[in-house]
Amino acid sequence: MSIDATASRRSRAGERVTRQAADRPSIFGMPSRDSLVDLAFALALVTIALVGFRTGFIGWEWVLAAGAGVVIGTLVAHVAHVRSWPLIITALVLVVTHFVLGGPVAVRGDLIGGVLPSVQTFQDLAVTPVTGWKEWLTLLPPVDARGPLVALPWLTGLLGSAATYGVARRFANVGAAALAPVILLIGSIALGTQQPAAKLVQGVLFALVLILWLVARAARTRAAMQNGAGRQARTITSVALLVVAALAGSFLGQFLPGTDEGSARAVVRTELTPPYDVAQFTSPLSGFRRYTEPNSADLYDTEILRVTGLPQGAPLRFATLDNYDGLVWGAADRAMDGTPFQQVGSRIAPRSTGDPVTATVTVPEGGYQGAWLPIAGSTTGVRFTGTRSDDLADALWLNTATETAVVPALVQPGDTYSFDAVVDPRTWSDKLPKELDVASGGQVAEDTSFLDAKLDAWTGQAGSPWEKFAAVAKTMTQDGAYTDGGTANSYEKVYLPGHALGRLGRFVGSTQLAGNDEQYAATLALAGNRLGIPTRVVMGAIPASDGAVKGKDVHAWVEVQEDNGTWHALLPSTFLPDRNKKPNEQQLKSEEQKVGAQVPPPAGVNPPSVLQGPDQAQNATDIKKKKRNPLDISAWPLWLKLLVLALVLPLLLALTAYVVIRWLKSRRRRRHASTGPTPSRAAWVWRDLVTDARSLGIVVPRGATRLEQATAFPESVAAEPIATGANLAVFGPGDPEPEVATALLADADLVRRELRGSVSRWRRVRSDFDLRPLLERDRRKRTDGRRLPTLPSIRRARGAEGTA
Repeated sequence: MSIDATASRRSRAGERVTRQAADRPSIFGMPSRDSLVDLAFALALVTIALVGFRTGFIGWEWVLAAGAGVVIGTLVAHVAHVRSWPLIITALVLVVTHFVLGGPVAVRGDLIGGVLPSVQTFQDLAVTPVTGWKEWLTLLPPVDARGPLVALPWLTGLLGSAATYGVARRFANVGAAALAPVILLIGSIALGTQQPAAKLVQGVLFALVLILWLVARAARTRAAMQNGAGRQARTITSVALLVVAALAGSFLGQFLPGTDEGSARAVVRTELTPPYDVAQFTSPLSGFRRYTEPNSADLYDTEILRVTGLPQGAPLRFATLDNYDGLVWGAADRAMDGTPFQQVGSRIAPRSTGDPVTATVTVPEGGYQGAWLPIAGSTTGVRFTGTRSDDLADALWLNTATETAVVPALVQPGDTYSFDAVVDPRTWSDKLPKELDVASGGQVAEDTSFLDAKLDAWTGQAGSPWEKFAAVAKTMTQDGAYTDGGTANSYEKVYLPGHALGRLGRFVGSTQLAGNDEQYAATLALAGNRLGIPTRVVMGAIPASDGAVKGKDVHAWVEVQEDNGTWHALLPSTFLPDRNKKPNEQQLKSEEQKVGAQVPPPAGVNPPSVLQGPDQAQNATDIKKKKRNPLDISAWPLWLKLLVLALVLPLLLALTAYVVIRWLKSRRRRRHASTGPTPSRAAWVWRDLVTDARSLGIVVPRGATRLEQATAFPESVAAEPIATGANLAVFGPGDPEPEVATALLADADLVRRELRGSVSRWRRVRSDFDLRPLLERDRRKRTDGRRLPTLPSIRRARGAEGTA
């Protein structure tokens, strides 16, 4: 081989290297035209996909977090492409970016000085991407966008934009660029709510933008001589097809099955059952006599709550009781329409119209205690203050269909909280309405046929279901008597508490109705459902004019469902007799002689004690505490968990990845040199050496011959003999011996070690993490999927022709 030929090859290789370096944009310089096109389309597609978070969060904070994530993720992907970072290095940079910038951008609640992340910030950023998705899906949507969950749109934008732009710049395949944005779109829809975020934007606009991007990328792979031919015709045809597709998707798509407003949208959120059961808490109606007089609790004249900011006459709701099991009216885990109790944050999306109010509730000493949180109207936000604020706020459950809130940590004397609500005075009545458009369909499964005889007598000639219901309420007010059971020596002691079927059967079976709110409200609700009107019981209080709530202000009333789906409250004054109207003693004695003394109803489930925690019984028997296992992570202090999570665990993962990637590369090189035809083995030895050289930062031209590529190696490295040996094995006469590929592999390993010794240690580590050698594929494949003929087969064919 002449010196002039070698110099000519080195010159041509140098020209290719210079041209490839010119095509690669610098970090601070102007990106190339293709880079700008990919950048614009990537930003547009990721932004459209993230619109799906709109129905899952309330507030603008999530928009800022997602937008910042998209911009920063794109910037990281651009730098990674320019600097040829391996995938593992890019991933580590994204992780560091998440922890360093995630606090100021997304999780801003516990920042030091409003800028620097704190230990709590790092903990939120580490835990939320793992457990936050389940928490977000089980919370009542839309979720308050001012807590740790904002890290979800921030991280999605960061990783989604980095993946979309990074894949587009690193891979020339046209369809590869569509993978990340399509996954983002599907994920945002599946994790959204039953209310679509933006049908036209995520349906039509996303498809149009994606098609345009794929067309632009496909034009780059077309041969240079074909790019100009027919460009105008192709452009007109593409625009026409896009217009037709957009019009079809916009106007005809709404007639497809499942797109009508009545169809339920299948999303992940609806398939999850919140892991909470309110049946563990006793119905507050069972303890109604705690607030009456006389009573050992002495709450009748005791202030149990202090409410400010609530309109005069607005009822304060303890709990809505919409399930009757024959023993008690209790709160169902899911309302009649299937709405479950869901955990909520400090802000809740409004669900009705009315007057917005902000009320503050204080629990004085010796006052209210229980799991049911007193609220009013349609709640739009709850904020706890005081020493137990975090414990109460961490587990606040709300049923939006019944407007009932539960706090498992129990509301206790000394607690203070504020709630925002929408209050509509038209939703309650202290006088029985003459007309009311009520819905139809009872919701009580128990047999209440014992009411039929009394309903016939009470309703008389009433026609419509509401007229019959009103007649029952009027009969209770006019003919009934009020009693709380009286003292131990009083004749009223025979009127026992409870509202089981047996107790209510005796209540309506007496000549004179006699009881308090518990019996009257429970019976009226059963009567309403018997008449075909959805009716439920509410336990609550009506604050005095000064905002004080005493035991005597606690009442039970009923709600009936109107024809438009809303619930109308009928306060106690609409069906309860005057408190001073006591039962007739003579009539009571006469009935006792006929029927016998009243028998107490069967005892229900006792409520959990407020003085003893759920696990104190077990702790009382387990006096000697068991020694904790040092390997038990739950026993570690917080600082040790954070140290392992932030330092030790990433180092172990990085070390494991380092060892696994190096082993896979070595195994791949040996397999290439030992399997298949010998020419293919020799070709793979050179191809693997070139790929490893590129990962070490050596610019080896693509599309050049092996000898031209060998000139790009440092002069101190003997790469040209390996290229010559590979050429002889591929293009030489006959099939070489398998030992030729093995010898070339040994020589290539020596060159590989020399190359690694000529670069810095940091460059060697980056090369070891580079996954591109594992992704290298045989480029001798046609686009139609059929393999091109190998050189040995060509030589055999030529030999056959010569023989012929």
